[in-house]
Amino acid sequence: MNHKGQSQIGLLIGLAIVLIVGVILLQASAQQVGSVTNTITAANITFTGVANGTESNIPGRSWSDLVVYNVTNDFLIASGNYTLANNQVVDGVLTATLTPDASTPVAGHDWLLSGVFQPETYIDDSGGRALSNIIILLFALALAVVAMIPTIKQKFDL
Repeated sequence: MNHKGQSQIGLLIGLAIVLIVGVILLQASAQQVGSVTNTITAANITFTGVANGTESNIPGRSWSDLVVYNVTNDFLIASGNYTLANNQVVDGVLTATLTPDASTPVAGHDWLLSGVFQPETYIDDSGGRALSNIIILLFALALAVVAMIPTIKQKFDL
């Protein structure tokens, strides 16, 4: 029997399985990195105004450059007519909340929100964001090294 040939076939089958599973996991992981490291630019997100003085959750955990537009009466709502609270813990999740001022006459109408916000899964530490990208790169490099194993074994007669 050719034991060396059988070991090569076994190695190739194992290598194929590892690479297929690895590429699938790499793709899924890389897609998730984008959702935890990138902010979202929002334009015209509909928000149904709640009763005056009532806090309501809006998408994301933290907003910047928020612009609120009243759909019903066709005008911008000044920032003094609402309170934006970022990074509020609601049901165990960091989220942003919007509270119309008690004297705002537009509560109960639809508002459009525009600005830049961080999704709930955002990594706020810059080191963590960089590390998540490096992990994906190292995973891809590890797959490339694993793919070279048969060539290395043959080259050095291992």
